[in-house]
Formats: sequence, C-alpha cells, structure tokens
Amino acid sequence: PPPERRTGWTVGDPDRPGAGSVLTDYEPPAPDADRPWLHLGLFAATFVSAVWCGGLLVGRTALWGPLSPDWPVELALLADPTFLRDGLMYAVPFLLFLTVHEFGHYTAARLLKTRVSLPYFIPIPLPGTLGTFGAVIRIREPLRRTRQLFDIGAAGPLAGFVVAVGVLVLAAVLQPPAEYLLGVVGHEDVVAFIQATGAFPAFDAGGMAPGTTALVFGDTPLFHLLNGLGELRISGDEITHYPLVLAGWLGLFFTALNLLPVGQLDGGHVVYSLFGPAVHRVVARVTTLLLLVSGTVGLALDLAWMAPWTLWAVVALIYALALARLLGPEYRLIGAGVAVGTALTAFVALALPGLAFRVEWTGWLFWVAMILFVIRVDHPPVLRAEPLTPGRKVLGWLCILIFLLCFSFQPIQFYGV
Repeated sequence: PPPERRTGWTVGDPDRPGAGSVLTDYEPPAPDADRPWLHLGLFAATFVSAVWCGGLLVGRTALWGPLSPDWPVELALLADPTFLRDGLMYAVPFLLFLTVHEFGHYTAARLLKTRVSLPYFIPIPLPGTLGTFGAVIRIREPLRRTRQLFDIGAAGPLAGFVVAVGVLVLAAVLQPPAEYLLGVVGHEDVVAFIQATGAFPAFDAGGMAPGTTALVFGDTPLFHLLNGLGELRISGDEITHYPLVLAGWLGLFFTALNLLPVGQLDGGHVVYSLFGPAVHRVVARVTTLLLLVSGTVGLALDLAWMAPWTLWAVVALIYALALARLLGPEYRLIGAGVAVGTALTAFVALALPGLAFRVEWTGWLFWVAMILFVIRVDHPPVLRAEPLTPGRKVLGWLCILIFLLCFSFQPIQFYGV
C-alpha cells in the first residue's frame, strides 16, 4: 500500500516524523529474525576445526602419545593431551579475535538500527590450513549515510586489533624456554643454537635439508615490536610452533587484509568516508596495481624454470585480464598497461633481485582476483554524504596507521626442498 495508508502521513507532509527524502530519512522495516542455532552450529564446527588444524600446525609430534587404533585418527589426536592443549592455545585466541572483530561490526550496526545478521563462521577442517576461512556478517540493507558507513566499517578492525595486540603481549609474557622446541622433531640443533647464543638462528632457505619444508611468516613494524617483548625474538620460520604467537600474528594479518583500502572492505569504507569517492577510486586502483605487481614478480620468480617467452606471455595475460576488469573497454589504455606492467615486472624480477625477493608474493594474485571479481574495486555511493566528526576523523587516521603497522608484502612464504 502507499505510504499514507501504511503510516497515516504523506511523503511530502512537512509534519511527518523525519520529514524529508524517503531515501535519506530511511525508516527500516522490522529486523529479520536471526537463526541463532545456525550461527552457533557454524561456530562450534569452526572451533573444533581450528583446534584440530591448530594442533597439526603447532606440530609437537615428539610429545604425542601412541594413537588408539580403535578410533579414527582425528578423534585419537584430539584425545592426546599435548595435541589438544596446543590446539586450544591456538583456536581460543584466534577465534576470540575473529569473534570480537565481527561483533564490532554487528554491535555498531545494531546501535545504528541497521539490519544485520549474526556472524557466519566458515570452518575448513583440512590439514595444513588455519581451520577456518574467517567469519562474515551480512548487512541486510544499503548503508545510506557516510557516518553510518564509517562507524560500521571501522568498528570491526579497531575491536579485533585490540585483541590481536593483547594476544601477542600475552604470548611474550608466557613465552616458554628454548627446550619447548624439543617437542618438534628435528629441532635439537635449533635448541642448542638458542642455548648457546640466546637467539634463534636466522632462517636460510638455501641451507634446508632435502625433504624438509618451512612455513615462514613475514615481519611487520608492529609485530617486530611486540615479538621483541619476550626473552627471545621468535624467527618467522618457527612461529607456527608457538600457538599464541601464531594466533596473534594472524590477528594482525587479517586486520591488515580487512583494512586494504579497496571496494567495500573495511579499509575501503574508511577511505571512502574520510576522503570521498574520488580519492577512494585512485587509492583503490593504486593499491590493487601494487598487489598485482607483487604477485606477478612472485610468479615470475616461481616460474623461472619456464621458457622465457612462455613465462612473460603468462604474465602479460594476467595483466590483460586484470586491467580489462579494472579499466573496462579502454582497449588502448589496457594495451599500454599490459606493456608497462609486464616490463615493470621483468625489470624488478631480473634487474633488481634484492628488491624482488623483499616484495614478491604470488599469493597476492589470489587476493587481486578476489578484489576484481568478488569484492570489487569501487565503492558504491552513499545516498546522503555528510562530513565526519573530528572524533571519527581521528579514528579513520588510526585505522590507516594500524594498516601500515600490520601490512607485509610477504605475509606467508612456503619453502620446500
């Protein structure tokens, strides 16, 4: 029925409560009913998945007892005290970070009377994974005002960041002695080196023994600071064996990932609200292109064994697909961009190997694809633009600072011999 039949007021009536445009003075319908059992079920599945995958990641196999042949291996592992303890030490702080991050968004949305779902947790019970792909909430209506957009977008990373920092401080306080690593098979030499020098040995991919692998977590300004609070600065290749450090590191990583200033990521909301759509368009494109260059340099190094013409044809094709999505039907501009991008990648990979090995990460190609085809580069306009208050501006700049402190071009590197 027309508005006057539903409410008793006509749209143009100046005496109507909240009189004005029906697009900007929006009165949302009653909230959709939540399905708490679905959300609780997904959380429980994610928790079990994270405990199991966390125990495998920590990998103190030398301390695991014999597994019962009468149980499936997954249940037998979860019954082992050391495995269960390590898994819980990882899963509890990591899921606490994810939960606080998502409920930061949820609480801000509810305070602003915005229709929003409870968090959906995503379990991934596969060995070698984090046990979860994170959590998401669903905003069930367009965000119509700039301040509404900012408050909901910034609340999540700010809340989660506090937890991540707290976990890393706790990890420094509770850091075990070097002998802790004797629970990891093959770490006797590492423990002896720490006892002799008071520091972890520097990771050397060239010195790895045949048949071994290493998962190396990148350093960031903030992690470097917090990692130095304990008696030992844990090296990037050993972080996976320390569950609290691993959970805190992942908290900083996912905070930076969410604060990437593109599309409708949290960082995109912040930049759009703080500087407006024109600045967001430029910043989002520059960010996407920087990640694209990092990813293609990594790919060029990974595929150095290929015939040169094949390798650079693959790199050029990636640039063509990305720029076509980024620029639309600007074929001349796309052609020039492919040539410049491929040449830049070749120059960095071949002429500046020192720089290349510091900034390359093939994994950014996955995230660039997500940005271009799922998240989208541009931010949809709000229907009512309004300036941010001074307090919100301070929080916006704080979000940018947090991103710079938590971001690494090389977050996770895998080495195998």
